Amino acid sequence: MAAVARGRGLPRAWLCRRAGPGCGRHYRAALCAQLKQPLAIEEVASRPVRPHEVRVDVHFCGVNFADILVCRGQYQEKPQLPFTPGMEFSGTVLETGADVSTVKEGDQVIGVSGFNGMAEECIVDQKKLWHIPEGVPLREAATLPVSYGTAILALEHRACTRPG
Repeated sequence: MAAVARGRGLPRAWLCRRAGPGCGRHYRAALCAQLKQPLAIEEVASRPVRPHEVRVDVHFCGVNFADILVCRGQYQEKPQLPFTPGMEFSGTVLETGADVSTVKEGDQVIGVSGFNGMAEECIVDQKKLWHIPEGVPLREAATLPVSYGTAILALEHRACTRPG
């Protein structure tokens, strides 16, 4: 089962960042700078969104077995160091690119980032975002894209569970 990370045990200053979208701003991210070593919280420079991209203020990020594997160098995808792990997240849209039509500023969304979710903000293609289903809190929504799908696959397809 996925854990959800945001704000627990972190100083309030860690959760605050410079306001305003676009270049010249910074945000904090958990970086894997060396495989099989603890992640480091670093301030990184933001970049402008491309026409099809969306900048999301990440509220929660799922922590999955795949995140552990990628930080050990044992996952099928091997991102170049340093990288920010975190495959699934929930948050609020901060900014959209010129060609984005699926979400707007202020929308609450869930998404898959490949890697980049363990950060205060994440830039992803609009095709990798979905509106959060009504009544689903941000905390629980963060685990819908990857963890929930993995659980359903395990229960229905591998274990072949059926009603009764």
